[in-house]
Amino acid sequence: MKTVTIKFGSVDNATSFVKAIEDFESHFDLIYGQYVVDAKSLLGVMTMDIRNKVDLRIMERENEMPTIMKAISPYITA
Repeated sequence: MKTVTIKFGSVDNATSFVKAIEDFESHFDLIYGQYVVDAKSLLGVMTMDIRNKVDLRIMERENEMPTIMKAISPYITA
């Protein structure tokens, strides 16, 4: 399991993010405060405040982490 901080900043970025991770076998959760949503769900992602930073928890399967990190790199923030 790995957790990274991400930020979308726009609806288009949030949509692109969901498309970037939807084909991975791994499970992804977005965490904002006490709220946790499935990051592969566009509806779930849109319930988050996309202007703020959120934590992305990745439960890796099939040794996908290098490919996942490359796919989500545009959204990772410090």
